[in-house]
Amino acid sequence: MILNYAKGPFIKNVPTIPSMMRDVIFTLSVLLIIPIVQYGVRPLVMAVCTMFVSVICEIIFNLIQGNKIGAGDGSSLVTGLMIVMLMPVNAPIWLPCMAAVFAVIVAKMPFGAFGHTPFNPAAAGVAFAALCYPHLVFRYIDSSAKNLPAFGDCTGDIVSSTAAVLKNGLKPSILPLDMLWGAFEGPLGTTGILIICAGGLYLFIKRTANWEITAAFLAAALIIAAFWPRIECSMITSVKYELLSGSLLFCSVFMVTDPVTSPRTKPAKIAYGFICGVLVMVFRRFGAFEQGACFALLIANALAPQIDVIFSGSFETGDVLYEK
Repeated sequence: MILNYAKGPFIKNVPTIPSMMRDVIFTLSVLLIIPIVQYGVRPLVMAVCTMFVSVICEIIFNLIQGNKIGAGDGSSLVTGLMIVMLMPVNAPIWLPCMAAVFAVIVAKMPFGAFGHTPFNPAAAGVAFAALCYPHLVFRYIDSSAKNLPAFGDCTGDIVSSTAAVLKNGLKPSILPLDMLWGAFEGPLGTTGILIICAGGLYLFIKRTANWEITAAFLAAALIIAAFWPRIECSMITSVKYELLSGSLLFCSVFMVTDPVTSPRTKPAKIAYGFICGVLVMVFRRFGAFEQGACFALLIANALAPQIDVIFSGSFETGDVLYEK
């Protein structure tokens, strides 16, 4: 056995990058169906505009740097689509577009584009938008609203999401079983629970996403929800509400499993997932906002190299050991 050093992108034993991006875009597009049916074309318009802005920002950055403009790997499309999924459907169109600009121009391209980013670009973009405009990022229109305008401002009753109700120490009025069908308030792409689960299974089978990270992440959230509930209820009820509300489940499938910002070896991946799950629950209980998954993920991204060192000893700055 000969061990050689190789430069990034640091992805091993997975399909090609374009095929991975196609898989993620496909699953996220399926997840977009429920909001489109429920609210009209507005979710589709938000997705198309944000993905367009993401791609344009990448092209502009490459032109400024004098880099060759090619077909691309599709990662900017994924970034834009993920950002939309973490926004309320009534958010102004410019909000996810602004988050996409930050994600691509600040969190992605300066580090060398896909394969070299130390932080998940979509998480960075959403975190930036949440810090700048929390009154827009965490403001949800009643889920009974129909045919929202494609571009204009949305009018209707503004209600608290299930995550906000839990944050206030109260029990949501909706039953956990009813949450499986997506008929409740929350970020645009996070309420389709059954589709998220099906999409996760598809990505795991295709080896586009790592199931060990998701399992460790959910295990940490489950343990904390069961033994340290935020509301007065049974352990099982607390677990159901915590796992089904907010962006926790979505992030566990689509964002924590990012092969670039997560560790490289299986023990490190499991530890990384567990730590990220703990951080998410800590942000939920003590954070300023009702949802803190993106903030927790960014902290976990920063810890990923050290987690690799602790559990494998094979990670060194900029290099990863490959087995030949």
